[in-house]
Amino acid sequence: MRKPVNYDLVAPEYDRRYESNRFDGIRECLRMVLGGEVRSVLEVGCGTGHWLADIAPAEFETVIGLDQSHGMLHRAQTSAPAALLVQATAERLPFPDARLDRVFCVNALHHFTAPFAFVTECRRVLRDDGGLLTIGLDPHVGDDQWWVYEYFPSALEKDRRRYPATSAIRDLATAAGFREIATTIAQHIPAAVSFDQALSQGLVERSSTSQLMVISDDEYEAGRARLLTEKPMLRADLHLYASIAWA
Repeated sequence: MRKPVNYDLVAPEYDRRYESNRFDGIRECLRMVLGGEVRSVLEVGCGTGHWLADIAPAEFETVIGLDQSHGMLHRAQTSAPAALLVQATAERLPFPDARLDRVFCVNALHHFTAPFAFVTECRRVLRDDGGLLTIGLDPHVGDDQWWVYEYFPSALEKDRRRYPATSAIRDLATAAGFREIATTIAQHIPAAVSFDQALSQGLVERSSTSQLMVISDDEYEAGRARLLTEKPMLRADLHLYASIAWA
């Protein structure tokens, strides 16, 4: 059974990840997909509103952020005051048919309980020529290295259950009626952080990433104890993939 992540509790610490990573590749993907004659934009799984604020909401007639977590939306009110915020689930988007120009989600698809229902809903609410962008890890590829997977081994196993492969995302989009579906690398994240620096930045705390929140308490404590003993350099070499589909 999937262990849910309580984002109401995580919300106060969530934006810490943006302090050490610029995510320029994600930003460039968003700029590309949101370019042209785009009036209305929806982010599903908007969290604290980081990307809603980043896309310059004033450039669009309507910018909407949707999240299931009240705590995340409360913080998004401050981060993205120009956006319309909606508390709802990704699998039942509370919008009329053919109303939006773009839908995107960043590092959120793996939290949705029914990805196909989400993709189908996106096709329903998008106008003709509308676009869907999803960005996230693909742990099925097997190319990524991450200290989290090394010290908390079941996190990788759980990620392979939580994250749809990019090939599966393309299949879902095809089945939902999308066209011109493609995947590219949005962001390469190489990192090497000393253990003391990681500790001071809170990277070893459970709230730093959902991978540490879905494992058991015993595994987290064992991995943390091992880290405290070994004090290793914490290394990562990760890729975030962007899958784009057109209505």
